[in-house]
Amino acid sequence: MQKKWISVLIVAIALALPVVAQKPKTTTKSTKTTAAGSPGAQQSAAEKMGYARTSKYWGPGTYYCYAPGTPTDKMVNTAVSAMRDLTGIWAADFYTELGKQGYTEIAKKDFQKWYHRSKNKEARYFYSPDKSYVVAPGVKTLDNSPAMPDGKRAEVSADITWYRFIPQADTAKVVEAVWQYLRDLYKMKIILGSVGTNFKKAEMKVYPIQRVGVGGWAGLRVGTFVLMMENGKPKGYYELAEDIIRRTMSKPEFELKILGMELAYTYALTLNLEKEGYVLRYDIVSGFLKELEPGRQWKDEYPTVLSQYKMALKMQDEGLVQFKKLPVQPVIHDLNKILHIK
Repeated sequence: MQKKWISVLIVAIALALPVVAQKPKTTTKSTKTTAAGSPGAQQSAAEKMGYARTSKYWGPGTYYCYAPGTPTDKMVNTAVSAMRDLTGIWAADFYTELGKQGYTEIAKKDFQKWYHRSKNKEARYFYSPDKSYVVAPGVKTLDNSPAMPDGKRAEVSADITWYRFIPQADTAKVVEAVWQYLRDLYKMKIILGSVGTNFKKAEMKVYPIQRVGVGGWAGLRVGTFVLMMENGKPKGYYELAEDIIRRTMSKPEFELKILGMELAYTYALTLNLEKEGYVLRYDIVSGFLKELEPGRQWKDEYPTVLSQYKMALKMQDEGLVQFKKLPVQPVIHDLNKILHIK
């Protein structure tokens, strides 16, 4: 999954050539790790968060003790990072941590109103403390990793999905939720791959524009382009994503997708207009645990992922330069204003 998502992101970035991201310092130098909590162990920033890390599969100075190099310190406080930081936790400690944070488990049959039909018999669902959303964690058994001393395979939290329902009449709250997600990604220095919308019977080449299609932060600053014939002559238009979303979000079967990535994680928001209202599904996938488990393909795959990530960063840096070379040059809006950052 991680490899496919990264490839999709690079294609999206190449199409719109987005901009602005700080390069994390990454190295393939191996790091000798010490079990977290052991006497004299130097804790990483993530380990200082207070989460229980009793597994030998978590080591200081790396995301996991398998991962080469030093992770980028991204300990910013957002709703998205709070979910991200629930990954990589030893399974028993993970459920204990959810309890400490006030999450309460709900029966699978009571999850129907969230429009999620999981065939996984072991799936578990938890209400947030204020019951405004539901969390569906993903715990992975590291089958290709060394067995624990008791002979069992390590189990860790590898991905997080959470769902939020907003009544159809409350469109302002929906737009605010989407833009808060974008602000969180921007604050975390996540590469924005793409933002796109669609709805039943949406047309491509019409004006006003009916579908959002932008790649990266630069694309978000510029907006969606459509080429029209006016008085027998071609004329290009750009319209900002937020304006298109506000105008079309009440259309039948409206959907919105946002995709972002960094070296270790993939982020996605999928919004669908159902019969009863809007369902927002947020996903965070840890590539290190989902795809790059050692013993299978870690040594082979990590250089490829790193190369793809660096390519995406380079494309971001070249974004605005390329926009200025287009035949129909867009207005490049200030990103802070686009995201409503004061």
